[in-house]
Amino acid sequence: MKMNTLVKSFALTAALATSFTASAELIDITVDEGYATQSASSDLVTLDKLNGGYVEQISFDAAGNFATSAFVSFGLFYDGSNTVKNVGLNNTYGLYATFNASGYSASEGVVNYLVGETGGFELFLDLNNDTKLQDESDVNSIRSDSDDVRLAFSDTLGDNLATSTTIFGQTINAVTLDFWNVALTDEGENYFVSPNLFPRVITLTGDFDSLDPTEVVRGNIDVQFHEVPEPSTIAVLALGLIGLGASSRRKAK
Repeated sequence: MKMNTLVKSFALTAALATSFTASAELIDITVDEGYATQSASSDLVTLDKLNGGYVEQISFDAAGNFATSAFVSFGLFYDGSNTVKNVGLNNTYGLYATFNASGYSASEGVVNYLVGETGGFELFLDLNNDTKLQDESDVNSIRSDSDDVRLAFSDTLGDNLATSTTIFGQTINAVTLDFWNVALTDEGENYFVSPNLFPRVITLTGDFDSLDPTEVVRGNIDVQFHEVPEPSTIAVLALGLIGLGASSRRKAK
């Protein structure tokens, strides 16, 4: 296959997948804080976004490939542009997640970027609101987590990009990640009570301080939830990708 055909194939594939995710409807979810606080009654809270801060360790090899892991502690619920007040999160219980990803780094003009090829996350309920990092520079030094409950997980990293751009002396660092095939545990179904079919796609957007592998990366992150794709939509996407591949093969002959 000629290089320009290969590049076009990748570009069209990425555009198709990205447009699908971007057009997916963001939805509200409802959690039962009564389950989180071990209350005898339900205490329902509706939100459309989780917000938290994270600590990340990243390493690069000589070829520019990277591996990264992160610890994220969530502290706020949002409903629209407003924080949801008078909730148990970060008061009587906690939520945190662990993330990992690997991929490659590159640059184009003034933009340095990372693209993950594999990755996953696990979301935990911290019943006693006491799980922390023993060493704030070591994401693997989690302590007081023996009684924590796993709520959700995914091992399918979708569209993602971390960029660092410096213009006129100002540096802008941003990251976006999609995780597909998100699944709830039995305990997760007790905490996330609506919608009945939990969103299978979540998007993380945020910022970070630098891409310096000699430093621990810190930043803020938002988590939003996509409506579950209809089977017909998935079929159209799959057919598009199949057709794209066939077209590329024909042009390459």
